[in-house]
Amino acid sequence: MKKFLAIVDFININTAKGVSFILLPALFCIYYEIISRYFFTKPTLWASELTIYFCAILYIVGAAWTLRVGRHVKIDMIYTKLSKRGQNLLDIFTFPFFALYIASMTWVGYKFALESVAIQESSGTPWDPPIYPIKIIFVLGTVMLLLQGTAKLLRDLYSLFTGKEL
Repeated sequence: MKKFLAIVDFININTAKGVSFILLPALFCIYYEIISRYFFTKPTLWASELTIYFCAILYIVGAAWTLRVGRHVKIDMIYTKLSKRGQNLLDIFTFPFFALYIASMTWVGYKFALESVAIQESSGTPWDPPIYPIKIIFVLGTVMLLLQGTAKLLRDLYSLFTGKEL
């Protein structure tokens, strides 16, 4: 079990660290578009769309890391008032809902990605970049999130039954 947890954590943490550098070209695109549009009155065809793609990658891949470090949204007014055991029980209780939701997103995303790759789908905008890579990344990101959620479940179960952190 420790090996599985270590592998999942390693993949998600290092992938998030690697992808985090996409923030720099995303910021460049934003600044470039602002300067082009407002100072030179020459908006680009590509900067806004590329910014959306970069931010989508950050959001999708960052979800698993965010779960690993415990920063996903929860009702802190209730959750923080619970004991560690109560938090573990609540997280274990809600895991099936999480897993069903993420597994559904993965399955539907997989079907969309397959179709998108088959037709070499593009955005249809004047710039017209391919969008199938983003759909593939979406599927990989949801798989990473589901694996991290499973790792969290194992940690919660271990903590619940032993009183120790794993």
